[in-house]
Amino acid sequence: MNRVRFNWAMVAVLAAGLVSLQVARAGEAESPVDDEMQALNAACRKVNRRYEDPSKKDATLELIAEIQQHAETCKKLTPKKAEKLTGDEKAKYLATYQKHLDALLKDVAALKDAIAAGKTADAKAVLDKIGQMKESSHKELGVEEKKKDD
Repeated sequence: MNRVRFNWAMVAVLAAGLVSLQVARAGEAESPVDDEMQALNAACRKVNRRYEDPSKKDATLELIAEIQQHAETCKKLTPKKAEKLTGDEKAKYLATYQKHLDALLKDVAALKDAIAAGKTADAKAVLDKIGQMKESSHKELGVEEKKKDD
């Protein structure tokens, strides 16, 4: 009987440890820029899945407006990495960050125009360009992609 209680007690301790680990990981603060960029990326993925469907044109345009809003919000925020820099290094980093966001906003406007006009080939080209820009921008700015644990 004592062995059974011991086993159940060990299971309870292990479960409590796992729960506390998950709570601690969930408590890790993301920066506001990270949160906005993750939301922007999620909206881009949704657009990528539905841009060819004319019946979802209005919903796709709403997602594009959401992307634009997230990018505009990011322009007002300072990335976590920039906060660690000083002087000219920080100014250069922030100028590059703003330049990339301006380019993104320009491409988002082109994407909106392509979707509104029903030009799926043009929309595909812009989406591809945005994807390539994401990769090159993240590389230039030293942004590490967060991997999902799910």
